[in-house]
Formats: sequence, structure tokens, C-alpha cells
Amino acid sequence: MASKAEYVQQIKNLQRGDPTFKQTWWDYCEAQLGGVRDPNRHDESILIDFLKGYNSGTIAPSAPRPEEEWWSKGKGKGKGKDMSYNMMPPPDMWGMPVMPGMSYADFVKVGQRVSPHWTNAWQTYCALYGAGVYDPFKHDDTYHRSFIDYVGELAANGLSGIAVSQGLNVEEITAQSSKGKGRSVFTNGMGMEPAPKRFRFEEADGAKLELVEKVKNLQRSNPLAKEAWWAYCDGQCGGMRDPLRHDTPSLESFLTSQGALN
Repeated sequence: MASKAEYVQQIKNLQRGDPTFKQTWWDYCEAQLGGVRDPNRHDESILIDFLKGYNSGTIAPSAPRPEEEWWSKGKGKGKGKDMSYNMMPPPDMWGMPVMPGMSYADFVKVGQRVSPHWTNAWQTYCALYGAGVYDPFKHDDTYHRSFIDYVGELAANGLSGIAVSQGLNVEEITAQSSKGKGRSVFTNGMGMEPAPKRFRFEEADGAKLELVEKVKNLQRSNPLAKEAWWAYCDGQCGGMRDPLRHDTPSLESFLTSQGALN
């Protein structure tokens, strides 16, 4: 009996050689699997069911769409799972290096040097989908591209949520920017009020530093408080979780809600 790795490779090989199979897999992922197209990230049973369904005709084949059609899909309403199309480069760019002279493994290494969050994401991704192999140079380009696309997808979803919470229409701003009005995003030149600031960095005096330390200690000592802080930041403060970058009223408001102000 074939292993999961063999089913994964079979799906990848068929995508490379058969545009109809590739489009059918993509459509199936969009409709049934939350838009996740990397076969590595699905259970073996899902891969088997898809292959059986495709081969038997139970899953109807999809006609390949022109690049322009799938590349622009999802730009109209700005919501729903089709947004994943907007985050993918054209197919002929998938094999290109990140930068001239830089491999995908080098790119991952750069991310690890500058971002603890990137490092944690890479390690978790490797634990889940890379057999616990953390060395970027031991994975192929396909694996790296899958990771980069996944991180980009999560970032895009998170930023979209923040934009919605702040009342920003990203598509409208992007359209205005493409017409040479990009700078007006931060002024009233576009007929829009500037987005309200959720917090403002202020000099940290002794009183504020004490509040900052209380928030940090509360997170260390109580996982529920940490989750509450993150929810507070995401819901009311634009996703900024560093207590030092909140103003005093923001810190006091959170600590009061936790009964920890005094």
C-alpha cells in the first residue's frame, strides 16, 4: 500500500503534467478543503478520496482557466475564500528565485535571523509537514514555496481583519493608489477621513512602566490573561501586543478589566 508521501508526490506530479488535473485539484481545495492546496497539509485519506474520485469520474474535471481569469478572481467583493487567488504569483513565477543569487533556503534563513515569529512558524510548519527536519537546505524549493505562500496567506487574512476592524476598504485604497493618489490614504485628499489611531507611542515614565510590567507579569503567570490581552489588542488596538507601545489609558483599561489595576 502506498504511503502518504507517495500520494503527495503523485498529486504534485499530476499537477505539473496535467493542467486539467491541476485545476480540478485547486477547485476541490477551494470548495472542500479551506483553500489549502498543498497536499502535504492534508490527511492521507483526503488524498486517496480525491484521487479515487477523480479517476472514477465522481469528481468532475475542471477546465483549466486562463491565467488572467484566476489571477483576478476575488477582486470584486473582497471577501470569501477566493481571496487566496490574489495572493499567488502567476504560474511562471513559481520557479523563480526569491532574489538573484539567493535560494529559497537562504530566504528562510534570513527570516529566521530577523524574526522570532518567522522562526517559530518555520519550526511548527516543519514539525507538522516536514518530518521534523528544520534545516531549510534539506527541503526542496516546492516545500519552501508552500511555506512562504502559507505564511503570506495567514498574514493577509490577519491584516484584512485588522483593516475591517478599522473601517478601511483596502480595495478602494489600492484602486486610488493605482491612479496616483496613494499618498492621499493618509490625508483627506481622497475624500476619506484618516483612520483613527488606536494608540500612540508615548514616553514611558515610571507610572507607565509599572503598568507595562503588570501586563507582562499577568501574561506570564496566567495563560487566560495572556489570551485576554491578545484578544484585547486584536479587537481594540490594531493587533499591537507590545504593552510598551500602548498608552497609559489603554493599559489601565485592560488591567481594570482583569481586576489587576491596583
